Amino acid sequence: MDGQRALVCQGEKFVETPCRGANGCRQEEKGTACDVRANKAGDACSTDEEGAAVCGDATTLVACRRGAYVRAACRGKKGCVEENGHALCDATVAERGAACATEEKKACSVDGKQVLACSDGQMQPRYECRGERACSVVSGKIDCDQSVATLRDACDVASEGSFACSEDGKSLVRCSGGSFVADETCKHGQVCLTESGGTRCAKPQK
Repeated sequence: MDGQRALVCQGEKFVETPCRGANGCRQEEKGTACDVRANKAGDACSTDEEGAAVCGDATTLVACRRGAYVRAACRGKKGCVEENGHALCDATVAERGAACATEEKKACSVDGKQVLACSDGQMQPRYECRGERACSVVSGKIDCDQSVATLRDACDVASEGSFACSEDGKSLVRCSGGSFVADETCKHGQVCLTESGGTRCAKPQK
């Protein structure tokens, strides 16, 4: 080829893929090396290399997905780093609609109000985080405070049966079948409280 493209195997045939990185396409001891760090979203890649990825820069992952490269933002504190031949993308923070490389991978929205999940190559809203802690990253894991919720807010099946306060604090809602439903209206003089012992209707704390 011309030093900027490579032929890679896909099943029993070859497909052409660009090598837009500074090192282009070159021969090494282990075979042909194609520098894809600067490849554009939509550039062709072999489906045999599904999931193969490199860091395009300190905050961008370049990954092969369904026969085409995607460029995914790594907005978490660790950015994108390569260790032991693997690209590690801290995608714990993301924008709605942003490209993503790993299906069902979750992240906090930039404003911290939602959990987003990778669906068909884009980050889409999954859960609302209306509680005081909002959406945060704790020990590398996504934590969504759903101690406050509105009717029909989505909830995780792992939270089935759990309670939350309505936004006006006048009733309890319950996670049932993947969304919050009405449960109990607080009596006159009571409000919904979330305490270490659980969520309940009680007189306001002074």
